[in-house]
Parts: sequence; structure tokens; C-alpha cells
Amino acid sequence: MTSTSGADGAPSATETRAGAAAATARRNFRFGVLNGTVFQVGDTFLDSNTVVPLFLARLTTSNALIGFGSGLADMLWLLPQVVVAPRIARHPRQLWLYRRAATVRAIVLGLIAALTVPLAADHPGLLLGVFLVCYATYCLGGGVAALPFMEVVAKTVPPERLGSFWARRLFWGGLLAAGAGLLVRAILEIDDFGLRFALLFGIGAVLVSLGYACFLAIDEPDGAPGLIPASPLALLREGVARMRGDEVFRRLYLSRATLSIWYAVAPFVVLFAVRDLGAGPRAAGTFLFARVTGYVLSNLVWSRIARAWGYRAVLRTSTALIASLSAAAAAIAWVSPYGAGWIGADAAVVLLEIVAGLGGAALSGMIVGYASLVLITAPPGRRQTHLAIMHSFLGPTLLLPALGGALVDATRPPVLFALGGAAALLGWRAASRLPAAAESAAGAR
Repeated sequence: MTSTSGADGAPSATETRAGAAAATARRNFRFGVLNGTVFQVGDTFLDSNTVVPLFLARLTTSNALIGFGSGLADMLWLLPQVVVAPRIARHPRQLWLYRRAATVRAIVLGLIAALTVPLAADHPGLLLGVFLVCYATYCLGGGVAALPFMEVVAKTVPPERLGSFWARRLFWGGLLAAGAGLLVRAILEIDDFGLRFALLFGIGAVLVSLGYACFLAIDEPDGAPGLIPASPLALLREGVARMRGDEVFRRLYLSRATLSIWYAVAPFVVLFAVRDLGAGPRAAGTFLFARVTGYVLSNLVWSRIARAWGYRAVLRTSTALIASLSAAAAAIAWVSPYGAGWIGADAAVVLLEIVAGLGGAALSGMIVGYASLVLITAPPGRRQTHLAIMHSFLGPTLLLPALGGALVDATRPPVLFALGGAAALLGWRAASRLPAAAESAAGAR
């Protein structure tokens, strides 16, 4: 019989190593959760559904441009991954790329904050150009950092703990972000346009930078080199083949694309309340608070659904919620003073705030369901290929906010809301038909 401890009862070398590994895993888990928590609070001050469209609405009258700017965060998070993946898959560690991207992102956010006040009053056109360039760089940096981020998460968080990992990030980050939303609402009441948004961007820059620092504190283990095509073009060709022949990949893709539909609808729900119903800037802060509150509280529900029925059930429920909310926004707009006038403007704004709160719940459900399934369904040794293909193919769907803005310019906001609800039904159908093979037993817990 082999003893697991020394003759004097002291832990053996094996036990010591196991204890150290467990301590490292706990530390990594905590820093991963802390990263998500702090970053979400900072991102509240840069919110793409409220802060960014309100900022752009003061600099341009084009709804298409407002929609395009609001969609940059997600569109540019997805697009560069097909280029990044072949370059980093062979590296055993990847935090180095995350560090470089985080540095660039922090710098350009600081530039936006520093230039907003001097340019706001006399050079709004220049401010618009500076913002779009810097914000696009910030968003593109997020896309570059996405693959190393997901790879580090996959290497440090066991599959059976992924649900808990995402839910804790969303819960604690959202809980603090709800308080931050109240501060955002107060800042939005400042009369000086430049000062108002300089404060929002400046606070956001500091907090997201702290979030980056938390993730960089993770002790990343070496990983085996991934198997990946030699070029982005080869990666895209493989993606076309998988879209045709891989049922799980195709349906997971369509399910996640539903979130892009909500990103096209949500900014214009806020602008509809602020501009068309006359709610004013303070209401935008209330919308943000409602969204974050729904985002936080729903995690208590999503975690239970994931444990009881798995991540597929979370994805089905959240896609159904997006379709229902888009249709509800259309109905509220139609019965408001903007349409039939059956209810007052104040009542319509309150109902739309409820829609925003439930939209936050749908967003967190999509994150919990999709982020877990996309890691679980990755073929062995090809996780980065899988992520890069999925996210690169999703990238074009993030043009939907710009198309949504153009539709609002050409028609009316309720038309966009109604079409969004109809389109989201396709995502719900795909999520409902995801086969059981998409989810391992470990991933369901």
C-alpha cells in the first residue's frame, strides 16, 4: 500500500501539490468573477443601449448613424476573431495578448473622456469623428481580447462550474451596476453636455481598466497548442462547411443571433421614450437602472433553470423573451400618444421601462446559456477555431442596429419593434430545436 502522507503524518508531496493546485484554482475563479464584476460596473457608464445613443443623438440627427455607433461594441467584439485565432492558437499562454488589447482600450477611452469637454461646444462634428474612431478602436480591442479571455476561462474553470462562474459575474457585477445606474441618471441631469459625458466616459475608463487588471492577475496555466487552419480564409471556409453540415453549430449560431436583434431594438426603445414621448434625459437613466436590475435579479432564475434543465432551457427561454419584448414594445408604442393614444405618455414610458428591465433579464440569460454552450460544444483541441468561426459569422449580424436606425428613418420606431419581434422567433425556434447532444451532463450543472 502506498502512503499518501509522510511517516510523521505530514502531507506528502502529492498532497501538497494538489492543495496548491486547488488554492490556485480558487484564486483564479475569484479573480475571474472580480474581473466581470468591476468591468460590468465600468461598462454601465459606457452603456451602448443608453449612454452611447444619447451621446450620438446630440451630435447627429441620423438614426442610422446612431444605430451604427450603438452596435459597434458587439460588432467589433465579434469580427476580428477570425484573424486573431490563427495567430495565437499555437501559444501555450495567451494573457499577453489580452494585456496588449487592454492597454489600447484604456488609452482610447481616456482620450474620449479628455476630448469631450473641449470639443463639445464648438466642434461637435469633430467630436463625433473622434468618438467614432476611438470607440471603434476600443470595441475592436475587445474583439482581439475575446479569444484569449475565453481560452483562459476554459483552462481555469471546470465545465461543471461554468454556470456558476458566469452567474456570479453577472449577479455581483449587475448588483453594483444597478447602483452605478443611479449615478449615471444623476450625471445625465447635468446641464453641460460636454461635462456630462466626459464624466461618464472618464469614470467608465477607470473602472474597466481596473477590471482588466483583475483578469491579468489570473495565474494562467500552459495549454496544448490548438489545431487550427493556417489562414483566416481557411477558417472561413471551414465555417461555411460547418454552417451547412453541423446542426448544433448552426442552431447555436441562430440562437445567439437573436441577441443582435435585441441590440437593434433596445437603443431605439430608449430614444423613443426620450424623444417621441417627451420623457427627457432623466428617463434614460431610469431605463439603464431598470435594465441592470433585470440583469441582476434574473440570474437567480437562470442559475436555477440551468441546474434543473440545462443551458439549452436557458437559451430557449431568453430567446422567447426577446421576441415577446420586441412585440410588446411595438404594442406599447401603438397605444401610446404616438399612435392610437389609448394610454398617456407617462404610462407608456413606465411600460417601456418594464420592457427594458426584462430585456436586461434576457441579456443575462443569453450570456449564461450561450457562453456555456459555445465552450461545451467546441471539438477537442479546436476550441479557438470553434469560437473564432462562431463569432466571425455572428459579426455581420451586428450591422442590424444600423439597419434598424435606417428603418426608423424611413418608417417609424414601432415598425422596427414589430419586425424585431418577428425575426426573434427564428432564434427561438433554433434554440428550441438544439439537440441534447449540444449539452454534456457536466455542462448542465
